[in-house]
Amino acid sequence: MAAEWEPANGVFFVWPPYIPKELIIEFAKDTHIYPFVAGEEGKKEAEKWFEKWGIDLANVTFINLKTGGENTPRDWGPSAVFMKNGDFKITDGQYKYASTFTDLACNDSIDFIKTKSGEIYHSPMDTVIVPIANQLGFEVLKLPFTNTGGNVLTDGIGTAFSTCALLTENRFNGVSDQEFFNLNDSLLGFTKYNIISNFDMMGIQHVDCLLKLVDEETILVAQPPEDHELFSIYDDIVNNELSKLKTAYGRPYTIKRIKIAQYYEEDQIEYLTAYTNSIILNKNVYVPLFGVKEDSLALKTWESVMPGYTVKGFSYNLDELAIEFKSFFEGFDELGVKTGWLYEDAVHCRTKAIWDEDMIFISVKKVLPEILIDQEAILYSTIIDYSGESLSTDDIVVNWKIKGETKWNEIKMSMDNHPNHWTASFPIQEKNMIIEYYIEVKSNTGKTQRRPISAPEGYYEFKYVAQQGI
Repeated sequence: MAAEWEPANGVFFVWPPYIPKELIIEFAKDTHIYPFVAGEEGKKEAEKWFEKWGIDLANVTFINLKTGGENTPRDWGPSAVFMKNGDFKITDGQYKYASTFTDLACNDSIDFIKTKSGEIYHSPMDTVIVPIANQLGFEVLKLPFTNTGGNVLTDGIGTAFSTCALLTENRFNGVSDQEFFNLNDSLLGFTKYNIISNFDMMGIQHVDCLLKLVDEETILVAQPPEDHELFSIYDDIVNNELSKLKTAYGRPYTIKRIKIAQYYEEDQIEYLTAYTNSIILNKNVYVPLFGVKEDSLALKTWESVMPGYTVKGFSYNLDELAIEFKSFFEGFDELGVKTGWLYEDAVHCRTKAIWDEDMIFISVKKVLPEILIDQEAILYSTIIDYSGESLSTDDIVVNWKIKGETKWNEIKMSMDNHPNHWTASFPIQEKNMIIEYYIEVKSNTGKTQRRPISAPEGYYEFKYVAQQGI
C-alpha cells in the first residue's frame, strides 16, 4: 500500500468543495485535479468556477460520483496497492458507517451518526469504489474489513499505523482483531501493524489528527499546550508507545513534535488545531491554518521536518466563501467559528492522492546520523520500476557532497543479492565532516525519480565522528 510521499499523478476532492478555492487553485498549478461531481450538471457548475478562478481545464479530470454530502474522500476513497507481481489496484474497503465515535478506552464502545428517525446512518460511499475504478481504468482489490483511510497511515514497505478505534469498528462489523491483522498481512502486505491508543476524550480518533508519518523512519506528532487536558495523553503515547516502536529497518523512530493550539472553545472544551492533518503531495506539503498565532510556527516546523519541500499554508475563512459553498457550514456563525477547518477534519481528510501506477518506487534505509571515522557508511535502498520497462543499472546512483560544497559527487549503487535491493558505500572522511546525499534512479524510458523526492533541494545527511553520541 503506497505511502503518502510516493509519486502521485494528482489529487481527489469532492465538488461542491469542502476546501478553500485557494487550495484548489494551488493543486491545479502543482498537479492534476480529480473532482468528484454529480453528473453533467455538477461538472458544468465546477467548470464555471474553475474558469472564473483561472484554472486550466486541461489539468482537470472529472469523476462522475454522487457523494451524498460526504466530503472526506480520505476515509471512504481508494488507496493504492502494488501487488507482488507489480500490478496496480485500488482498494475497496468496507465503509458501512460514516465517522463512528469512540472514547479514550480501547474497548467495544462505539457511537454512530443517526438519522432523524434515530437509526444508525449507513453511508452511501460503501459502493463508490467500483464506479471510480471503472472511470479511471483501474482494477479493484476488495477488502473484507473496514479500512477507514484517515485512520490508516503506512510507510510503503509493510508497516501501518492506526488507533485502536479501527479495531473497535471492525469488531462491530464482525471482524476480530486477529482476522483484521491476518487480512491486512495477506491482502495489503502489512507485516507489522502498530495500533496506537485513542487520544481524544470522545471523537473519531483518526490517527492522521494525532501524527504524520513523513518517511520510513520519522514521525511528526502533535503537541498540545501544557495546560490542556490532552497534553499528558499525547505525551504518554509518545513516551510509552511510539518511542518503543521499531521501523521496518529495526531502528527506533525519529520522533518530532509540532505544537498545536486552541482555536475554538465551546462548553469548556478547547478544540485544537490539526496541523498533522496536512497532505504531502509530491514536492509539496499543504497545511491547514486556523487563524491563530501558532500557524506561523506550524509552517516553520513543517519546513524543518521536510527540507526541500515547498510548504504551503491555507486558511479557510468562512466570511469569504461564495454563497453557493456555505451550505456545509450552517450554524458556524452562531457558534462564532470563522474557519472551515475542524480539529478532526482538515486538508488530509478532505483530499486524497491518486498514485502513479508506473512509478519508480524507492525506499531508503538511511545512513545512521553519526558514523565513526574508521567505519564504513553504507546506504541501503529498495528500488522497483512499476512501469515494467526496467531500470538502467548504470543510472542508479547516490549523489553526495560535503556540507558547504556546491558540487555533487556520484556513486553507482550495486545490487545486493536481490534485484530490488541496492547498496552504496561512502568514502571515509574526516572527523566532524557532514555528508549530504540523495538517491537518483533513471529507467530505460527516461523517467527519473529521486529520494527524497525534493532532491537536490532536499537531502539526507550524516556526520563522521570520533565517538558516537549517547
